[in-house]
Amino acid sequence: MSIGEGVSTLLGLASNPPSIYDYETPTEVEGKLDLTPEEQSLLELLQRVRDQYSPRTTIRIAGGWVRDKLIYGKATPSRDIDLVLSDTSGKEFAEKVCRYFDEKGEDHAEVHIVKQSSSSKGEQAEHLQTASLVISGFDVDFCRLRYEKYDKDSRMPTYIGVGTAVEDAWRRDLTINALYYNINTNQVEDFTERGIKDLLSQTIATPKKPLPTLLEDPMRILRAIRFAAQLSFDVSPQLIRAARDDRVRYALQYKVSREAIGAAIDEIFRARVRDPKRGIQLLMTTNLIDVVFPLEAQQQDGDEPLSIYAIQQNEVKSMAIYSIGLEILTRTQSLVTRIFIQKPELEWDISKRRLLWYAAFFKPVYGMMSSRNASRRGKRQESVFYQLLDALKRPKTDMQLIESILKGVDPLRKMIAEGIDVDIVQAALGSSEGRHLKWEELSDLRWKLYKTLKPIGTMWKESLLLALASFPNSIDNVNTYHELVCLVEDKLHLKEILDDKNKPRPLLNGTQIQEFIPGVGGRAFRHIIESMEEWQVKNICDDVDHISDFERSQLEGELIEYLGTAFAEYEESMRITATK
Repeated sequence: MSIGEGVSTLLGLASNPPSIYDYETPTEVEGKLDLTPEEQSLLELLQRVRDQYSPRTTIRIAGGWVRDKLIYGKATPSRDIDLVLSDTSGKEFAEKVCRYFDEKGEDHAEVHIVKQSSSSKGEQAEHLQTASLVISGFDVDFCRLRYEKYDKDSRMPTYIGVGTAVEDAWRRDLTINALYYNINTNQVEDFTERGIKDLLSQTIATPKKPLPTLLEDPMRILRAIRFAAQLSFDVSPQLIRAARDDRVRYALQYKVSREAIGAAIDEIFRARVRDPKRGIQLLMTTNLIDVVFPLEAQQQDGDEPLSIYAIQQNEVKSMAIYSIGLEILTRTQSLVTRIFIQKPELEWDISKRRLLWYAAFFKPVYGMMSSRNASRRGKRQESVFYQLLDALKRPKTDMQLIESILKGVDPLRKMIAEGIDVDIVQAALGSSEGRHLKWEELSDLRWKLYKTLKPIGTMWKESLLLALASFPNSIDNVNTYHELVCLVEDKLHLKEILDDKNKPRPLLNGTQIQEFIPGVGGRAFRHIIESMEEWQVKNICDDVDHISDFERSQLEGELIEYLGTAFAEYEESMRITATK
């Protein structure tokens, strides 16, 4: 069932909602929303508070919760509820909720008062005080219906006043976010008369004319693109045209902070987003891609100004890079969808999905960084990847994890293409009839996979997905991912030491090594440490901190014997040196 069909079914609409009504009376949809028991309990609590302390107040839930409830029904992922009140401030009503709890002898969280903008002064400001409160696991915000006025030089409202429900709806960024659920009447209200219609047609549009809306706050186009990606909706042609206006481009560049732009892009790549590639496509369609991802930022202070021709050439190269990044993102997203639809039993930490989307889109930029040469221009190119992430104000941890994914792609591609014996893998998985691996073959396979995956660390699955996305056969790629994950985690038991950068801890310390090869150092000592790591991985000595003294003594003896044989020439050389 499509989203449009789901909304129609939920609301009992056989066709489009009513198209004509008095703007002081909203389009109302008969029937209650499909509430969970917890949601029903919360709304009944709010009704009791209103009945007892504020019987004339109309309480509405606004925005995202209503939208998501109409789309997902009981499966709505949102536990953030925004309440708008008809005749009292958010602070006053939140305090009444707490008073109700106190009189019932029930515990409650403290009311958090949100300071109102200084643009609202005196009595007006007091009426607009907002508050937040955690109730039964829901983050509930309380505020009064309002309207806003903007100045052309600022994206923040210069005046906020007490408004009507109609004014509150028309100030909102998108029609699908301007829907209300009236707790008093148990009805969905659509004051713009377009919210339900746009949900049914899966369209992203603004309540007011799009160009003035975007010029008031250019961040609205990034929010529109985010919701288009999150819900797999289309952006209205009128909104696309407005976004392509040079004034919107200028406003996004100079009225919006890089932090705000970076946060908006991060939302496009978040786990809840269904279609991140759509977000990138829309940034390209609106000609805002280079504002958001400024590749030209590599020009350094003191460089000679670029000619018009050079600027045009840079723009052509940048668009080529964006297009390649979009293609890689598209292939990766398609592979991820096929893998986790066909193999739902596979586990994956979806919080890492966001980082995979960054890595996929930035892969061609990371390739530029790897093109080293002695020229000054070449040195600047090495840092484009970091400049781009810095322009998005990504934290250092994100940068490091995204780079880990990208660093692992080529080694994994090489291993998949030529470095791993398919027959041995099939035998290790138990899917090869009559073929049983010897211990030496299994331990060699464990070491080979460990060597490839350990430098990638916790992001090895994301690197594997990105590597597989570059191969053409989609069916083989799905099976390869499933087989390698099963091999690494279930058969070879490598998960723990890949997730923990401190494992495996060396079984022997430097003093013990010096005891059986006195005086060894430098390159020879490093070779011994590397051989010790190989021996431990092959012999599954991954966690030496949790074995008995007897087991440790046995393993140390076996390891010393192995190293003594492997490095007999070093031992002999050190013995001869010591006797001179």
